[in-house]
Amino acid sequence: MDTKRFVKNVKDRVFTPIRLVMLSFFVIILIGTALLMLPFATKNPGSLSFIDALFTATSATCVTGLSVVSLHDDFTVFGQVVVLLLVQLGGLGFMTLTSTVYILIRHKISLRKRLSMREDLSQPSMADLKRLTMDVIKLTVAAELTGAILLAIGFSRYYSFGTSLWYGLFHSITAFCNAGFDIVSGSSSVQKFSSDPYILIVLALLIIIGGIGFMVVSDIFRAGSWRKLKLHTKVVLPITLALIVSGTVFILAAEYSNPATLGKMSFGDKLVNAFFQSVTARTAGFASIDQGAMTDFSKTVTVVWMFVGACPGGTGGGIKTTTLFVLLVTVYATIRQKKEIIIDMHSIGRETLAKAATVFTLAISVAVISLMGLEICMQGRFSMSQLLFEQVSAYATVGLSEGITSSLNTGAKLILSLNMYMGRIGSFGFFMAFSSSVKAQAHVKYPEAGIIL
Repeated sequence: MDTKRFVKNVKDRVFTPIRLVMLSFFVIILIGTALLMLPFATKNPGSLSFIDALFTATSATCVTGLSVVSLHDDFTVFGQVVVLLLVQLGGLGFMTLTSTVYILIRHKISLRKRLSMREDLSQPSMADLKRLTMDVIKLTVAAELTGAILLAIGFSRYYSFGTSLWYGLFHSITAFCNAGFDIVSGSSSVQKFSSDPYILIVLALLIIIGGIGFMVVSDIFRAGSWRKLKLHTKVVLPITLALIVSGTVFILAAEYSNPATLGKMSFGDKLVNAFFQSVTARTAGFASIDQGAMTDFSKTVTVVWMFVGACPGGTGGGIKTTTLFVLLVTVYATIRQKKEIIIDMHSIGRETLAKAATVFTLAISVAVISLMGLEICMQGRFSMSQLLFEQVSAYATVGLSEGITSSLNTGAKLILSLNMYMGRIGSFGFFMAFSSSVKAQAHVKYPEAGIIL
């Protein structure tokens, strides 16, 4: 066999598209870890351990927001810039950025890179990948610049002009990328602004736009009317709205009289903060109220909302809203004893259902195994509910915490780091990357198994 062809075949088998995406994120995490450990990255040189640097770099690259240190108190401006760049790379995806450069310089994009772009953007096909990639960059620049200006105006009421600009840019990027990192002084996350509806609403809108997915936003602008929207968009928008509205109602009702969260606020502030909690719980990780002080019901709602997460092709994690939709309509159709599931004149195929069930099962399995690992590592220092909250937040790349992240030991930090990495890649893609390709089987019809359910 020709040597070049042999090497190419080996590369094609080893460096599959999903493995290239995983490798790109892994390399970015390692580079980020090294940069954060530089003496001038922290205010106290040498104070940041390797594990804490790795955890922070993983959290930033995987757009999570969980942090074992304070970005404001422990990092210099250089360290904060490193975190911000990692968030931007993680939110857009390294493959998307490199592909954009190739498009701008009119360099031919290979099939391997186009396949990697498809994985990075969560696209079902390679049709119009170049157009979508440019739409992603345009949307990101427009949203983040607009958000930076609006937030800078809001922050100007509390800080100097220069600080307001920096705070506006930093929080606009982390909100749009659904990362949840903040550099606010003197408070936990954005609780300092719990009575400032302007800042909370701007942050919430950035989170929503980044979370619904680039292809949805692109479709909305290009379609012009509901009838012309793609089926994916018609599924994503209603279920996103339903989750936001129902979450707002649940949180408002549960926390209305809780003096540690919404109880002492005016009704307007209660409504805005309940809305913000519903939005941020899906993917972002900003907290305008104390997560540890919420009622058990609100914590349960938050965990479920985190588990569901954002939409495919967006900057958030979780099992995705479309997975939830497919599972719900399947359950409904099964109860009604329908043999075929029809949505907007389209049939949901067996492959789509199988993938949705797999994603859900893998997420539950990872949660159970990780929770047991965290319990072993922490040896009773925290309750199961606290550890579950932390694990789901990490896996769904949300970043909300009941305030225990900085108290975790090395083993627990490594478990959560792996959860963040798997959550950003996607559990389906992550585990698929470790399986060898199987040749198509002959079309032989076997009798159905008589398994009783």
